[in-house]
Amino acid sequence: MRLRLALFLLPVALALAACSGPGSGAPTAAVTPASTPAPDIIIPAGAPITIGISAALTGDQQSIGQDIADAASLAVADRGASVQGHAVTVVRRDDGCTDAEKAVAVARSFIGDPAVAGVIGPMCTTGAQAADRLYEAAHMVHISPSATRVELSQQGERYFFRTAWRDDQQATVQARYARGVAKAARAVVVDDGEPYGKELARAFVQAFESLGGAVPARERVSRGTVDFSAIVRRITAAKPDLVVFEGLDPEAALLVKELRTQQYRGTFMAPDGALSVRDFVQAAGAAAEGAIISGGPQPDGAFIAKFQARFQRAPDSAFVLESYDAASVLFAAVDAVATPGPGGSLRIDRAKLAAALRGEKMLGLTGAISFDAHGDRAGDTAADAGLVLYRVTDGRFVPVPG
Repeated sequence: MRLRLALFLLPVALALAACSGPGSGAPTAAVTPASTPAPDIIIPAGAPITIGISAALTGDQQSIGQDIADAASLAVADRGASVQGHAVTVVRRDDGCTDAEKAVAVARSFIGDPAVAGVIGPMCTTGAQAADRLYEAAHMVHISPSATRVELSQQGERYFFRTAWRDDQQATVQARYARGVAKAARAVVVDDGEPYGKELARAFVQAFESLGGAVPARERVSRGTVDFSAIVRRITAAKPDLVVFEGLDPEAALLVKELRTQQYRGTFMAPDGALSVRDFVQAAGAAAEGAIISGGPQPDGAFIAKFQARFQRAPDSAFVLESYDAASVLFAAVDAVATPGPGGSLRIDRAKLAAALRGEKMLGLTGAISFDAHGDRAGDTAADAGLVLYRVTDGRFVPVPG
């Protein structure tokens, strides 16, 4: 990875929260799996196949949404943008990220378009919680590259997939590193009180303790906290080998700064919500050195150059590789199941398309990709989940063995 996203000067902390799970504190509503067969997708002779993009194209999260949409378009172009003589087009619609009504409206528009073979998205948990039931009822494949909330894949759906990891997978990867590599025996776990941070903290404690570690103290800080002196005194009193903060910047940066100010010399760990050169590394300064941050792989120089040549800008946010892979696996599945129809038309069986995705095995930019029965990435390792552990070294995120 020659050219790290330093470029990753992204204001991604809040955006990651929206994508990962905090979009709504409410539990995901149960989805009744589709039971009646839906009509096949019929593409008339000479007509294009459409891949829909459901992402935030306006508002605070639009930089992430734009990168997701552009990465999907790049993947389609790289695969030739044609299936059995039919052009493949990409249609982008703004799902508002945390705007449930927008996500539902986007879902209805794609479901109502007979040329749409599948959708990349929704981008964020709130949108997915609202729209997934519509996609399921319509037997429409939808692959989220960025929504990591565990419950999204636990509702018995057959048409939901994601190339992003789940929050509990990220927490397990952190715990394995803490016990196996860092040799931490005692960890204090801090979260920010938001659904994303709370779920990661809960899952980390469970995984860490199952591996024989002890958690002598649990702490919580509110978003917007700027004075961490009191909480750090409580943390250091517990004498931990490891401090884990499950939440976002700027709190991650402020906490590690205060820990180092009070002479704490143990390991500091945080999730993808802190994977930002600007908002974590630069904000924390020297205190960030040695911190362990988990998150997705970062684009290498070749990908950045190709992306820049096509869109006249470099990607500057997370989930571009997950989106590229989502579009790639969908394209491959469509190509595998599409069959010629009368007069040059093309027929795509919706159930066979979902089955093809579940049978898909592909080496993507985020690693080996295959899906389990829930539509999640299959496998038990960090690489299977598309996760990487980084150590901050000389102001950069440098991958380390998990």
